[in-house]
Amino acid sequence: MQKNKRWQKIFIVLICVVFMISIVPRVKTIVELTARKRALEQEKTRLVQINQKKEQELAELQHPEAIERIAREQLGMIKKGEKVMIYSVPDKER
Repeated sequence: MQKNKRWQKIFIVLICVVFMISIVPRVKTIVELTARKRALEQEKTRLVQINQKKEQELAELQHPEAIERIAREQLGMIKKGEKVMIYSVPDKER
């Protein structure tokens, strides 16, 4: 009877060891995937905010006033009939 109980204990310990060997890598994978998921969710939130900002900028640029402002400031365009005055500063004042 003692031998039988001893073999039972050895068998139970062996089963526990096999179980631990098989479960530890899975737990590690779950932890890694959870961290990756969290990082991806943060990246998604950041990209959604950027996308919303860009959509707002695009909507603002559709207005005629914005188009005119860009044409004047960045392209140096003027309206028909307007005159451009360029002031130069003498070298002594620079």
